[in-house]
Amino acid sequence: MENMLQNTDLIRRYFSAGIASQFCLHIDLEGEYTFTQNIVSKKPIIATTFTKKILSNPQLKLFLSALITEINHGKCTVDLIRERIKHFKEPGVQEDRRIV
Repeated sequence: MENMLQNTDLIRRYFSAGIASQFCLHIDLEGEYTFTQNIVSKKPIIATTFTKKILSNPQLKLFLSALITEINHGKCTVDLIRERIKHFKEPGVQEDRRIV
């Protein structure tokens, strides 16, 4: 993803919207990942720092890991993420739970 560090808020919204859409959950993702630099390539990446609230749900961990991997490998553009957020926000979510 181009300009990853300039789009941290967009990335946070992308993760939150995806989780809400797929799992009907609103999770505070503070402390679950961090922006850092790849040691070899020196490119910015997202590193997981998952806590128990993510690690205790294997499907959620896999989903969030997949989103992060997509971004780290440059498979997501800013436009694609914006489009996906719109899709995630479509009506149809029946149940809503919060995990803090």
